[in-house]
Amino acid sequence: MKIKYFGTAAYEGIPALFCQCESCRRALALGGKNLRTRAQALIDDEVLVDFNADTVAHYQKYKFDWTKIKYCLITHSHSDHFYPRDLSMFVGRYYTHNVPHIDFYGGKSVYDKIEEIIHDESLCPDPTRLTATEVKPGDLLTLNGYKVVAADADHDPEATPVIYGIENKEGKRLLYAHDTGCFTDKVIADLKKLGRFDFVSLDCTGSFNPEGWEHGHMSFRTDALMKDWLIKEGLTDEKTIFVVNHFSHNAFFGHDHEELCAEAAKYGFVVSYDGLEIEF
Repeated sequence: MKIKYFGTAAYEGIPALFCQCESCRRALALGGKNLRTRAQALIDDEVLVDFNADTVAHYQKYKFDWTKIKYCLITHSHSDHFYPRDLSMFVGRYYTHNVPHIDFYGGKSVYDKIEEIIHDESLCPDPTRLTATEVKPGDLLTLNGYKVVAADADHDPEATPVIYGIENKEGKRLLYAHDTGCFTDKVIADLKKLGRFDFVSLDCTGSFNPEGWEHGHMSFRTDALMKDWLIKEGLTDEKTIFVVNHFSHNAFFGHDHEELCAEAAKYGFVVSYDGLEIEF
């Protein structure tokens, strides 16, 4: 199984648009892994996770193959994870040509936004290019050899957020848990529908904050608590790869990527960066 992180930042990106804080100025000066676009990832070259406004930039930079992508899993309807207006380029005759069919999955707010585009003839003269499926926490989907479980995310309820556990055709399992606070017993129960995970990607928007971040997003502290809980429940073990992702300049306090890695190492975490690819 393979995951490639196209973007690894929260809504603002790093450096954030307009921002002159110490974190953003330092990231701009250092460049490289310190520059972060908004969160998006690709699994096994077939499953795209989220569709934000940076998708076109990610396509131009990483040159992934759209003809291989069969499914797009949307975590929630906030614009840094789902930018439906760009779907008009996907379904419009004169914007793109020779495009493949893609099945989109997401909570109700995502589903409603896609359906609105599909049924707007001015935006979507060719609705056959995509389908939309609403998912609810607890759903277990079978997608041509993939198994996907959706679990509830502790985030803005109006955005109908979910996290995804994904099993590929070889039986490897990945948990993509972003824009969520701490898990609940129900989340743990839903994840057990798949079983032990080989790879876990956790939200770390709060990064260095020593307190809080139980709800909405997480930090190193709460990620460590979730790691311990997943191990206790048999959902992960010492062989599982844990990655922290989805960073905000608001919680960096001027730290750079290398300092982030040093802190993550204390917890046994790998730090994501734009372009990171891990195969397991």
